[in-house]
Amino acid sequence: MRKVPPLTLLLLSFFCIISTTAQLHKSIISDEEIGTLKCFYIKQERDNQVLDFAIQIIFKNQQFVYKQEQDTIFIKSKDQIAKFISDLQAGLLVISDEEKEYIITNSNYTLFKHKGFSDNNFIVIANKGLTIKTPINKFFTNQLINWLKAIDFGKG
Repeated sequence: MRKVPPLTLLLLSFFCIISTTAQLHKSIISDEEIGTLKCFYIKQERDNQVLDFAIQIIFKNQQFVYKQEQDTIFIKSKDQIAKFISDLQAGLLVISDEEKEYIITNSNYTLFKHKGFSDNNFIVIANKGLTIKTPINKFFTNQLINWLKAIDFGKG
C-alpha cells in the first residue's frame, strides 16, 4: 500500500472544508449615479443571514485627467448617514458665499470649499489625505442628500 504524504492530506482536507462553508454574498439594494459619484446601498449575507448593510460612495480623482484614481466612502450606520447628511447640508449653507470657507474632516472623508472665486460654487469630496478629490455642485449635493434620506438603512 502506498503512503499519502501529509501535505496531500492537509490540502485535501482544506479543499473539503472550503467547499462546505458558505460564501459571502453581496447584493445591491439601491444604486444611483450622482454627477461623478457612484452610490450603492449594499446588503451582505451568508447562509441567508444578513450580516451587514453599508452605503458606498465611490468618487474619482478629478485633479488629473489621465490618472484614474478612486476612493470610497463607507457608511455603516444610521448615525454615520445622519452625520454625512449634516456635513453636506453645512456645505450647502456656504456654497454660494464667496467670503466663507468650509472644511470638515473625519476618518472616512473630507469635505471642503475654499473662499473666493466666483465660479467656486461646489463642495469638494476628498479622501482623508486630500490625494483624491472630486467637486460636486449644489444640484448634485442636493441629489446625494435626497438619495441618502430615501434609504431605509438596515432593511432591504
